[in-house]
Amino acid sequence: MCYSAEASFVASGVLAGTSIAISRLPKEKTSLLLSAVPAIFAVHQFIEGTIWLNQGKIVPVAYQAGVVFAYALIAYVLWPAFIPLAAYLMESNKKRRILMLICQAVGLGTGLAYLLSILHSPVQVSVNVCSLSYNINAPDYLLATYLLAVAVPFLVSSRRGLVRFGMLILISCAAAFYLAANPSFPSVWCFFAAMMSFSLYFFFRASVPEAERQPEQACAQHR
Repeated sequence: MCYSAEASFVASGVLAGTSIAISRLPKEKTSLLLSAVPAIFAVHQFIEGTIWLNQGKIVPVAYQAGVVFAYALIAYVLWPAFIPLAAYLMESNKKRRILMLICQAVGLGTGLAYLLSILHSPVQVSVNVCSLSYNINAPDYLLATYLLAVAVPFLVSSRRGLVRFGMLILISCAAAFYLAANPSFPSVWCFFAAMMSFSLYFFFRASVPEAERQPEQACAQHR
């Protein structure tokens, strides 16, 4: 499979549209963080598109360090801390919330470890088999704790839609691991996970009470 600046920018546009669509749906206040996931992925994919342009010397080299750091910050530091909290806020079952808090602690530790690695040794990026390769000097075991932090909170959720989303994250991880060379795995997984976040629209759409859907349907019929 081949990826490019165009693929990243198209993904960014699709996810930006998804984020706008989600923002127009009635939602619980506790879903604010979860509803922001597609928007963050949209920014993330836009950043990676910019990194692709830099590989082609289209963007000034002076911007390279900044955009690579921003990409790594979101991918390695933000997600493992952000996802457990987003799932926790959506959960009402006390036992499941405890499991999510454990994932939160693991995610914070994982994000901090990656942050220290990134600050100690700047991330190096290169093109590897038509994908971007991010070289981070961090222990290999962090991948396992990272996966635990971003997938398990959804898998233990009492909401079926979020359980399905957690399964999609695992599927995207497996697909990226199978299709990508090891150095390119993070980039390919982020791309797949970003596209999977499109499914959150259907989760929020299904969560809209029937009483609130009827006025929307009536308006659509009059158009």
